[in-house]
Amino acid sequence: MKPKVIAIGVDAPNGNQIKTWLARGELPHIKAIFDQGASGDVVHTKRFRNERCWDTFLSGRDIGSFGSSFLPDSYGYFNESLQREDRYRPFYALGEPFKVCMFDLPATLVAGVSGIQISGWGSELNVAAPLSQPPELIAQLRNRYGSDPKLAESIKVYDHQTQEVEYSYVLPSAYDLDAVLDFRSKLLTAVDRRTDICLDLLARDDWDLFLALYVESHTANHIGWHLGEKHPLSEADSSGNVQLEILRAIDLSIGRIAKALPEHATVLFYTIDHTAANSMDVPSMALLPELLYRWNFPGQQALAVGDLAHPVPAMRRDYRRHWKQEVWSLATDQGRRQLASPSQLETNGNPTSWNPATWYQPLWPTMKAFALPSVSDGYVRLNVRGREVQGIIPPEDFSHELAKISELLERAVNPRTGQPIVKQLIATREKPGDSPPIPPDLIVCWNDQFPADVLDSPECGRIGPLPYFRSGGHVAHGTLVENLFAVRGPGIAPGLRTRRGNLEDMPATILDLLRAQAPSGMTGSSLLNRDQVT
Repeated sequence: MKPKVIAIGVDAPNGNQIKTWLARGELPHIKAIFDQGASGDVVHTKRFRNERCWDTFLSGRDIGSFGSSFLPDSYGYFNESLQREDRYRPFYALGEPFKVCMFDLPATLVAGVSGIQISGWGSELNVAAPLSQPPELIAQLRNRYGSDPKLAESIKVYDHQTQEVEYSYVLPSAYDLDAVLDFRSKLLTAVDRRTDICLDLLARDDWDLFLALYVESHTANHIGWHLGEKHPLSEADSSGNVQLEILRAIDLSIGRIAKALPEHATVLFYTIDHTAANSMDVPSMALLPELLYRWNFPGQQALAVGDLAHPVPAMRRDYRRHWKQEVWSLATDQGRRQLASPSQLETNGNPTSWNPATWYQPLWPTMKAFALPSVSDGYVRLNVRGREVQGIIPPEDFSHELAKISELLERAVNPRTGQPIVKQLIATREKPGDSPPIPPDLIVCWNDQFPADVLDSPECGRIGPLPYFRSGGHVAHGTLVENLFAVRGPGIAPGLRTRRGNLEDMPATILDLLRAQAPSGMTGSSLLNRDQVT
């Protein structure tokens, strides 16, 4: 009998949490897949922008992508879209012999898929477009089942390269408990709608391969980490654990899907990516760009003026507006004159209007070094003569200036703890012309012992306090990320533990279960030996 494989992913749960909850029996339908089949772990190393783990999964190899681009001839900077990726064909583009349905993976629509492709119904990406093949299908599904509720308050933005319309969903203030709980309800509704769509699509054909992804676990960790986990915003009455609530809903949904499958179907469950307490947002997006502004323009301050002579103020809890509005309200008069306002950037359709580092972009040509609008670790770019169109630093001074910035950062502290605010600095090149595609010259990995909302610098004074943005985040560049998988089906012995694999082994395993030839260029290998699947 021809194999039928259903692969269901859960996006960015915390690895320790999901292991604990599986062991406690909180997720019985997922646990049943582990108990009734083979299971194991896969790892990858976090590199640059977090979402690029999907490149490895979709291509079946490490393509060495950075996830963002800097244009030295215009000082343009943009995050590259997984929905517009053209450097590889996804592993499931198998051609006519295989009927394939792909629902809402963060992927490009490609030729060579005999079946259905849908991307952007309810993406976790910062920006996404609703796409499908056939083109009319995504609108039909939205009309029948509804849209992803978190997109109800989305902002229209434009792709930097194509100028095509995309949408960016809006997070509530982490300080507004009612708004966060309302957002949680939207995520729960999204899980139910996503499951209804999965069941609809499953019934449309006798699929050889069905791929689906639950992203709500990722979003829940970003906005609700402090509701159930340790964080400065946590309170005694945490109103439950948002991450667990969402995973329970996903678990029930996987049970619904499994019940609808034929007995001979193979079900593969996997996690991808990882979330944890957020120690990056405020330092990378706000503290770093303001620190470099003050370093470039001694005696001037654009944002969040503090006073080193006084104790650090107690944390406020009265922020209710969106983070970008609360941070912009802390701009000085000079900052309001010199920086690009978030409202104007939003009007122009800028995808990162909410990231304060973007506000400093008009000044980059006049600065020796500036912070790029990273959504992970801090990114520092030097303005080098002959490399940047209006470069200031002579190329021969590149290493010297980089060392000065490194010293500036190493001397900065979090006054709430007295500890250095920086954990590690990673130089990406020795000379300004090395590895041109890499946007930053310096990656700043922040101290993750306590999320910083304020920075003290002997040279540049105090910046902050600032409100927190997302309580849940990701891990630093260079961190090993571990994910789980389990697979049950005909011929797979219950209780089997596979070797520890790499992320690129996961698509290879799916193709092996399907008995499909892996496309050329894939470097992963199946985690199931042929003698383990009878």
